[in-house]
Amino acid sequence: MIKQLLGLVAAMAVPVLLHAETVNLGVANIDVRKGSISNQNVNVLNSRTLTGNQDDWSTYIELAPDSNRFVGLFDFKAPQRQGWSKLVVNANTIGEAASVQRWRFQLRDFTNKRWLDIGNNNGASDWLWHGQAMPVGQSISNYINGNGRIRIRYFSNNATDVSNIDQLTVALTKPNTGNDQWWQPTPEDKLTWQWQINGNLNTSLDVDMYDVDLFDTSAATIQNLKNDGRIVVCYFSAGTYEGWRDDWATHFPFITGDDYSGSQPPFAGNMADWDERWLDIRRIDLLQGIMSARMDLAVEKGCDAVEPDNMDAYTNGDETGINLTAQDQLDYNRWIANLAHSKGLSVGLKNDVEQVTELVGDFDWALNEQCYQYNECDVYDAFTDAGKAVFGVEYQGGPAKFCPYFNAKGFSWLKKSLALNAWRQGCEDF
Repeated sequence: MIKQLLGLVAAMAVPVLLHAETVNLGVANIDVRKGSISNQNVNVLNSRTLTGNQDDWSTYIELAPDSNRFVGLFDFKAPQRQGWSKLVVNANTIGEAASVQRWRFQLRDFTNKRWLDIGNNNGASDWLWHGQAMPVGQSISNYINGNGRIRIRYFSNNATDVSNIDQLTVALTKPNTGNDQWWQPTPEDKLTWQWQINGNLNTSLDVDMYDVDLFDTSAATIQNLKNDGRIVVCYFSAGTYEGWRDDWATHFPFITGDDYSGSQPPFAGNMADWDERWLDIRRIDLLQGIMSARMDLAVEKGCDAVEPDNMDAYTNGDETGINLTAQDQLDYNRWIANLAHSKGLSVGLKNDVEQVTELVGDFDWALNEQCYQYNECDVYDAFTDAGKAVFGVEYQGGPAKFCPYFNAKGFSWLKKSLALNAWRQGCEDF
């Protein structure tokens, strides 16, 4: 294997900000797997220079196949920032027409360990520069690994001729919310908190954060909590239908009561232990309206963050009655996280223990129930290792036993009753 690495010049080590919400990335290095490349500096690829049949050797890199074909990997370094809503690969190339030699662009999906086809030279004229914008609009975090790497593969199907490349950049975009500094708690903050989504809200506790019901807590109450210096997280279910929530009928006119039992999508099977129904999370097209409206309500009421519940439907196939996959859940959870960030809201990963390591890059913090009881807590080290806080509760056992464990791990834990009313015992007292 022929391998060549070209380092990015120091001036290009920092991504270029196009405006407050878009970052333009230049190539960080090139790894040639088959063939060879010319020796121009990699920064010539940072902008489109040539059109028509122009030929300026100093402004492009020549990619030459070996006896079979050319294969090159182009790496980019994304900044440590979450909530990207769009990724666009921009390229400008010249070479043979596709009927003679086909060249393809692929983007690496690190989550699913596969390559995504994003572009080729179909439609390009023989030896005329061909500019392309190749957008990716969903599950952007799949294409950025834990070290911030984005990888593009460019390759030919034969050795007929070279391809010259004048531009190869990646633009990452995050929706303009007016507030991209959402709450991002860390383990070092050692936050105390209260989780109360039932009963008359006790606002007198000396804690740093309140997690309250989005619908049942008034904007005035939330503002009073914030005036007292508290962070306010607002709870709602993103994975189930709760018939008593009035907004369902608003977004689904065929619902005429508070207990819809029909089979129209996106409604799935009943939960075993709660008066709720699972949702078909594959139908983001149907769920987008209501979930976006709930996020808007959180913003309107002044919530700093949201706690979307029931984010692990795929593990409850015996109840949902539909064939949800792990990938369906990842796609939905990432969509929820991106939606929250697009509104300027912090968002926590609720349970979904089996996918914690895959979703740590998408969520700002985590909230777990009963990981001590079920011996599942160590997986949340992925969050603290990433500098993100972990909150949680136990419903059984004594705080004197489990609190020292959580305090040592840097987790913020409570003992609560299943009713999730005002009563609490905080591990800060142990």
